[in-house]
Amino acid sequence: MNTPRSRPHPQVDDLSLEEKIGQLVMARYPDHDVIADALRQGQAGSFYFGMRGKSAEDVATILNGLQEEARFPAIVAFGFACTDCGSGLVAGNCMRLGAARSPELAYRLAYLETSEQRAYGFHIPGTPVLDVNVNPVNPIINTRAFSDNAELVTELGMAMLRGVLDARGVTCTMHFPGHGATDCDSHIRVPVDARPFDELWETDLLPYREAIPKGLINGVCTNHCHYPCIMPGPPQPATVARPIVTDLLRGRLGYDGVIMSDSLTMKPMLDAYGVEESAVLAVTAGHDIILQDYRTEPRITHAALLEAARNGRIPIDQIDASVRRVLALKEWLGLFEAPLVDLAQVSDRVATREHADFALKVARESVTVLEDHILPLPPQSEHTVLIANGRDVAHDIDLDIKHLPATGKLVQALQRREPAIEIHVLSKALEHSELAVAEQAARSADRVIIGLFTRVLCYHEDSIGLPPAYVALVERLVESGKPVVLLNFGNPYVMANLPVPGASICTYDEHCPESFEAATEILYGEVSSRGRLPVRVSERYPYGHGK
Repeated sequence: MNTPRSRPHPQVDDLSLEEKIGQLVMARYPDHDVIADALRQGQAGSFYFGMRGKSAEDVATILNGLQEEARFPAIVAFGFACTDCGSGLVAGNCMRLGAARSPELAYRLAYLETSEQRAYGFHIPGTPVLDVNVNPVNPIINTRAFSDNAELVTELGMAMLRGVLDARGVTCTMHFPGHGATDCDSHIRVPVDARPFDELWETDLLPYREAIPKGLINGVCTNHCHYPCIMPGPPQPATVARPIVTDLLRGRLGYDGVIMSDSLTMKPMLDAYGVEESAVLAVTAGHDIILQDYRTEPRITHAALLEAARNGRIPIDQIDASVRRVLALKEWLGLFEAPLVDLAQVSDRVATREHADFALKVARESVTVLEDHILPLPPQSEHTVLIANGRDVAHDIDLDIKHLPATGKLVQALQRREPAIEIHVLSKALEHSELAVAEQAARSADRVIIGLFTRVLCYHEDSIGLPPAYVALVERLVESGKPVVLLNFGNPYVMANLPVPGASICTYDEHCPESFEAATEILYGEVSSRGRLPVRVSERYPYGHGK
């Protein structure tokens, strides 16, 4: 058994300038040895390191090893992106919680997810997203948000914040001051939110205005969007805007916790300012921790900040204040008393039966039926055909995640009910020949089930939409008069431009196996649907719609 060993608890005055600067850097780099060296040299006070494909025990062992290398105990970020060995509790798509409308579910999900990540050795679960998705064509928020309703986002967001804090995690409320009204991906270019400040205040800032006075936030993540109502002039990311990071968040809203930047590898920062200047500008704006460029070694960012401190660009008083906040957060996390996790307990706390059962409960409460003219389906027919897009691997460049096709989970769930179902899973290319074969099979079937797979994918703004050729196929099959079911595993807004089928179901999610199981249960009448749309999709499908 690995016994957590205590470490000295330094005060700000105990640290050299080099060590203070290190506490401001969250190291991210694909090489384990580079991360270890940055921690050992005191050039980073937190880190983010991908370990997908590793077992839970291996992940915990690696993180313990890195903590042992660190000069000071480190905050470890974003277990949802770094691993793939947990349960279906990842809350990356908050919209399903918006559909469930249950603060109790939101709290419990956040608590269990954070508890799992703490068992590995992570401290920042990366949740919740507090953006209010008021723009239906927003390509980078979309299902990551709870809703387009600020009050619902606030209610569920505060429940999740309580869950994260009660499990002793760091909240990562994103993307301050709000990314939900934008129409482009901030990984690619600077989105401009041209709304007046009053609208921003009443909508996007409502969750922060409610949560901050209640002490529910200990970590905020900013964004790379531009807000002319706060910063007039040429587009400038909020990341470098002191009127947003310091004057608005610290001053007007009274927030006194840790402020983190979004990734400085994202093009609005890297293309405009370069690696070193991005880091300096983010710190001078008021960030306590910056997520450094993952294409360069952490020492480069550390050296740039150190030089800026020595030449007076970054005031020493500001550095000291940031370091105090970071050290206080580490103390609250218990990192000085127990920086290591108990390896013997990892398997007992991660991906348990209790957690899987709860993930299924969340899915059942959130799945939303939009049309039910032919529901429930009889479990057997002479000839059922499934057609689904999404056969190919999708690569999230920013998170360095290769998303394996989720269609297999749908196939398995359906085959448990209809072993003889005919399967046509289409490639991303949507070749004419495969479309023709699938359509011919569908026209000879008794009924057709069509899977709609979309996802939010960094650097791919079209990933939330359906390919035109696939939409045309759906239109032809629905208009043929065949009994057609649409199963939507992703962006609900695509339903606005599709014909009305015999039945349609939204899950808002393709990450969790439980979403496929719950949708199939509802399809065949094994359980009743409870979810309600948390966004307005169209006149036919308003906010709150659900059968």
